[in-house]
Amino acid sequence: MSERPACPPKGAKQKMLLKLVVGTLLMSAISVALGVSGCAQQASTPLADTLAGGSGIPYLFVASGACYGGGVATSTATSTVAAYDLASGQLSHMVADYGVLSPGDNPVGIQDYDQDRLMVVVENAGGRRVDLVQKDGSGVATYLVNTTALSAVVRALSISSDGSILVSKSSAIEKFGPSKSRILQGANPWVNAPAAPCATSTTLISSVIQYPNGKILYTHAAATPNNRFGLIASTGYSVAGDCLASTAGPATTALPTTAALHPQGKTLIGYGSTTAASNFIYSYDVNTTANTISGATAAFANPAIINGPSAMAIDQSTGYIYIANALSTFNTVEKFELSGATLNRLGSAPFISASAFTRCVSGMAIGRMSP
Repeated sequence: MSERPACPPKGAKQKMLLKLVVGTLLMSAISVALGVSGCAQQASTPLADTLAGGSGIPYLFVASGACYGGGVATSTATSTVAAYDLASGQLSHMVADYGVLSPGDNPVGIQDYDQDRLMVVVENAGGRRVDLVQKDGSGVATYLVNTTALSAVVRALSISSDGSILVSKSSAIEKFGPSKSRILQGANPWVNAPAAPCATSTTLISSVIQYPNGKILYTHAAATPNNRFGLIASTGYSVAGDCLASTAGPATTALPTTAALHPQGKTLIGYGSTTAASNFIYSYDVNTTANTISGATAAFANPAIINGPSAMAIDQSTGYIYIANALSTFNTVEKFELSGATLNRLGSAPFISASAFTRCVSGMAIGRMSP
């Protein structure tokens, strides 16, 4: 398997930095004119330690790629990954410019991998793959290529504690072991078109997360009655009984787009829609021992602030929640805190205002980087 060089060719980093400056100035000018308001273990820190508040400076890493916001009109992505200061929301640096490195690539799901790198799922019909990206912007290396497994549109990524990964694609979720080998259920993907009660048709698995015991939650965005999310056995899905629980969206016009597990035990689901009133964040109690889903609560429902939520990241050390809006007139990232089962917006303006790097946010991750 060929790898991209760990460091960019001579002059590439300078070009990337130049594009960063030009892009930022251009988008700032546009914003003023429009009135836009402003884990695999390595020698370095393991993923669990990083998220728990390990050493290094914390950042919010934002991917502008092929996003999905529940059907809302989205902007054309810039195919970049950028780092924002987690304390201030200010742009720090560009991590990767896929438009320069490999035209046609779109970074979609991203996760913190270790102290120095991010893991990024890349959507490109001509070359879907998983990359490892240096957080300081110094290089991109191919981690995994499997044209048989990654044969449909990829959207999200989850890293297991044992180093295996899950990648959602259209109607299936693929699993790869720590050795990068594909792990099947018989002749099928690890989770392949789960039937009722999870869904009667699976065409767009928009996100996937894992609980500490390995059970899988996925969101499925399709017309009612398939706008729902389901809990899958940790051993994957091969028979109907492996769909342990499922629930439909709170409105027929609300399509689940993103999911995240809060350290207080709540499972947060983002819903997007072309119907303004059906854009919101819901909180649920998911019992992975009894395999039940209960406590559905409208945690935040204000389409003037959350509209087309396409990605969500939670700081496991502070509990703060970051939600990206994919609606083309927004392209912002909001910051919240959880109080019981509801979300409180922090600040009177977006945490991150619209810029070239927040156009169609397809994934976000929180991680630390060596100074």
